[in-house]
Amino acid sequence: MKSPALLLPLLLLTPSLLASTTTIPLRLITYNIRYATTSPSTGEQPWAVRRPLMASQLTLETANRPESLICMQEVLVQQLDNLQSDLGSAWTHIGVGRDDGAAAGEFSPLWYQPAVWAVQANRTYWLSPTPDVVGSKGWDAALPRIVTVARLKHRATGAGLVAMCTHFDHVGQTAREESAKLLLKAAGEWGGDGSGTTTTPVVLGGDLNVQPDNKAYLTLVGGDGTAAGAMKDIKNLVPSAKWYGNNKTFTGFTAAKTDDTRIDYLFVRDPLASLKFLSYGVLSNVFDDGVYISDHRPVVVDAVLATGKA
Repeated sequence: MKSPALLLPLLLLTPSLLASTTTIPLRLITYNIRYATTSPSTGEQPWAVRRPLMASQLTLETANRPESLICMQEVLVQQLDNLQSDLGSAWTHIGVGRDDGAAAGEFSPLWYQPAVWAVQANRTYWLSPTPDVVGSKGWDAALPRIVTVARLKHRATGAGLVAMCTHFDHVGQTAREESAKLLLKAAGEWGGDGSGTTTTPVVLGGDLNVQPDNKAYLTLVGGDGTAAGAMKDIKNLVPSAKWYGNNKTFTGFTAAKTDDTRIDYLFVRDPLASLKFLSYGVLSNVFDDGVYISDHRPVVVDAVLATGKA
């Protein structure tokens, strides 16, 4: 008999056997891919070296899973174009550059397959007191920060889902806390029916630049995850026997463990329990060749989404 530990990788690589006519399988990925710097740090390979490894990794992680949604951070327009070419025409993305609302600065894009998902609406907010002002910086943030939001409809079943992608500031603690409040407000608006009632599940992927004991994280999950309007860390909704891989998500470009932290997350707001989470994994970002694909590891969750159809 195979041990449960040996079966865990298969949970992340094999489409769920639990999917039926009333549910659809769903894979969620969040991945800070590291921007294509012209001055790589110690241990960092140029984007030209990292690119094919990342494309191969994403291709494997989404193979035979057309419902997959990929949230990314630190993506420059060159990288966006490269990955579009590498992933192929079955994929597309939404999102804008944070500096000018077009192509300048980092994107926090959402990738999806348009044959599977129809985008009913999408928008980018700046994480600031003026979220509609392009390029605005919030509070004590060092840089403009954004969240990309999309309302999606599953073409085959009509099931709805709201997806959000974000990247919190690396300097400003007040900015991170206020950004968490802004995201909760957006999740309520996008997942609601206009009367304050949540009717559509909302998933959020992002690099928060904080660990779980930070007030910004705690604000997002309502302290204990039960406060009205709060989101839940999906890791905590998956039995620990179904966790796979690493715990820490940021590694830098070194094998040293001392600076590794958990700062990348997948969250959900789903009062109607439309989603059931099956497995959670933090996958590797470096293999035998020693090349770090990114200074972050990808976080992957498998779920099933109820369609409302028998």
